Amino acid sequence: MIAEANPVHDRAKLLKPQELIVTLVGEYVEPGAAVWSGGLVRIMEDLGFSTAGARVALNRVVTRGLFHTAKRGRYVFYSATPRLSALLAEGHRQTFWFRYPAQAWEGQWTMVWYAIPEEQLLARRRLSRRLSFLGFAALHDGTWVVPYDRSDETGVVVDELDVSGYVVVFVGAAPKWLPTSAVLAHAWNLDEVARHYTAVVEEFGRYATSDGRNGLPPREAFRIRTLLIEAMRQVAPLDPKIPDSELDREWDRSRAIDIFEEVNASLRPAAQAYFASLVDPHNRSRP
Repeated sequence: MIAEANPVHDRAKLLKPQELIVTLVGEYVEPGAAVWSGGLVRIMEDLGFSTAGARVALNRVVTRGLFHTAKRGRYVFYSATPRLSALLAEGHRQTFWFRYPAQAWEGQWTMVWYAIPEEQLLARRRLSRRLSFLGFAALHDGTWVVPYDRSDETGVVVDELDVSGYVVVFVGAAPKWLPTSAVLAHAWNLDEVARHYTAVVEEFGRYATSDGRNGLPPREAFRIRTLLIEAMRQVAPLDPKIPDSELDREWDRSRAIDIFEEVNASLRPAAQAYFASLVDPHNRSRP
């Protein structure tokens, strides 16, 4: 008998280990709490990574200054550094933007232009990554744009990276003869965004009903919820977050968000309990 293909499990093959670790800490570990390193390795194994690969990824997260380490007896525990806590807070706002009060679209754009010297290549790369994380899209090399007034968040990033001498930020409206859709077309690939949302609907829609979730083992509930969160996290920076009425297209964004909210809330208790059982260093049985 041939097993039915499961697109959710196929999605696990696309996971990036360091980003996944950050997601796990943000979703399953209470702020300020510490988590057993061996438990995180167990969790990563459940999501398809080898033991060696999981340990390498964890070490790299520590090297990046995102984890504090502490030893308790023979066990090593990790806790989020202030830097990681700040990234998690911003990441939550970006990934779950649809939970926050919607800004009225008044045609405002934030544009960033920078010319950072070659000898500060690392700072330039970091700025590009942070702008992308905030939802900016590149118009040209060194020129980025995002809908709405995002100057405050941009200013925080510029100050953190100490590049204010090389960056100019403008907030303003496009001329009336230039429609919103035309600006978006220059910097965003909305067809790609649409494919992401359609994939969420097709892969996770089956779990949006009680019948579809009935009988899911705790391990599977944890995997499905975690992969769904990762799917939404990956599409968030690609979506300009402009109201559908301004986009002149029909797509599955609203349906994908509805599915996410239903599945995420329904599977959270079982997923959280499963995570807790694996990160307990005294629990030697795997549920």
